[in-house]
Amino acid sequence: MQFGSILLFYISVINLNSFKFNIKEKLLMVFLTQIGSSILLNISEFMTIIPMLIIAAIFIYRGGRSIVRSISIPIISAILFILSDYLISNICVSILGITQNQVRENIILYYLLISIDALFLFFVTKSLGLLMNRKSNLSSLEIKGKFGMLIVASLLLTIIIFYINIIYQSNQGSSSNIIRVNGILFFSYFILLMIIIYILVTSITKEMDLKNKQIQFDSLQEYTCSLEKLYTDMRSFRHDYINILSSMIGYIENKDIDSLEKYFNEKIFPLSKGMASNNFKLGLLSNIKNPEIKGIFSSKIIRAQELNIDVFIDIAEPIEKIYMDIIDISRVIGILLDNAIEAAIKCEKPSMKVAVINKENSVLFVIINSIYEDILIYKIYEKGYSTKGENRGLGLYNLKQITGEYTNVSIDTIVENGEFKQLLEIAKT
Repeated sequence: MQFGSILLFYISVINLNSFKFNIKEKLLMVFLTQIGSSILLNISEFMTIIPMLIIAAIFIYRGGRSIVRSISIPIISAILFILSDYLISNICVSILGITQNQVRENIILYYLLISIDALFLFFVTKSLGLLMNRKSNLSSLEIKGKFGMLIVASLLLTIIIFYINIIYQSNQGSSSNIIRVNGILFFSYFILLMIIIYILVTSITKEMDLKNKQIQFDSLQEYTCSLEKLYTDMRSFRHDYINILSSMIGYIENKDIDSLEKYFNEKIFPLSKGMASNNFKLGLLSNIKNPEIKGIFSSKIIRAQELNIDVFIDIAEPIEKIYMDIIDISRVIGILLDNAIEAAIKCEKPSMKVAVINKENSVLFVIINSIYEDILIYKIYEKGYSTKGENRGLGLYNLKQITGEYTNVSIDTIVENGEFKQLLEIAKT
């Protein structure tokens, strides 16, 4: 019977978690929990929940490095398991007239009810998991500080209250009235808890949106400043243009071709290089019609210029609409450009190439950078892998997590001829 409870608990954990466990991890979690629960069962039946919560929390933390999420998901799973169990119990007692003693004595009946409970719990947690991780994208929220503490404290208080009530019910006997009253109490408290958590998460989302908008605003300001500088440079060049041409007239009138050639090579030709410099290339970003994405590109390219990275930009056609959430695409582009800059700056001749191609059915972002060492492509999206030092390999892992939420987004990685190429394609849906 204990094993069935463990399986029900981990159905909830696996469905609610934002990333997938492999088969080995699932079996190891169940095995360790079974051992821990068997040991504590000799002390008290109600202590068997402790290994479930602790082991699930450890595995979730290993995969996501989020303390709040690693504590919250096991507790929510346990609460849903309790609610599901009480719902099935109420149906058995009130409608079918089956008592708990009958269930305990009949192993076939027990596993039949466990199977029904498992199907119901799977449907509920799968739906809730999709809502949290796909529709609302809560898995990408970094819940920390006071909000994280409030959520964890609320969940801990809930599970404690639930178990105190269950222990009290066990001591008083499991009559149909007590089961019914506890079921109503648990569901009411759970709904109240979900309302509180919803308010907290809404507040966190608004706060993050404000921070993202501030970042986008700063990027746009930096882009505007660059365009103003570009405009000033153009005006200055326009004012000097006549004087430059006039200075050549004397050589032409005197038929002094050698001096004219020398003057051109030393004075005029460097100006043509200046016209093709990175500052003037920023004008190509005008083809990106989305101000947030334009701001991200401009701020990162300006940073690359300041680090003396040779930047090539190719955005030939207007990019009107990108079929991806603006916050997610901003994060993805930011990660790709940051990685490109950090890798290129370590090269003897640092270079970056950025292209945005408007295809018939998709928009293709191409970001290429020079590399200074070999990169293991099959490992770059693993959590913790990095060529930049310990605990630095989170960017591409996070990128994979974000893009994995979209069916119309694909990313391809190529290493060839001393260049690292990232191709992000977003289909027009």
